[in-house]
Amino acid sequence: MPGFIEVISWLFVVTNAFRLLAYLPQIRAALKCPNGASAISRTTWSYFALAHLTGHFYSRLVLHDPKMAMVLLGNFLACSTLVGIVTWKKVRHRAVHGAVMAPAAEG
Repeated sequence: MPGFIEVISWLFVVTNAFRLLAYLPQIRAALKCPNGASAISRTTWSYFALAHLTGHFYSRLVLHDPKMAMVLLGNFLACSTLVGIVTWKKVRHRAVHGAVMAPAAEG
């Protein structure tokens, strides 16, 4: 019978591996969004990516847990992909629609 730590470790791997699939609808929404993916926060998703990357290195270099490291690297790549898509969409949207005009100064 597997030990408690082993069960928890596998639960981490399985639930976080399925989380990779949960990123797909967000990535699809960003790709389809006609207004530069303005509802998606690059700051939030960049922070998530950074947290996954630091978790990857911690699990790899400190815990020496390759399963955890692989899962966190996958989550980092998914978050980074989303940030890249959103950035591309925002830049393209600004290029096509022009920068927002600031109100004219009075006087």
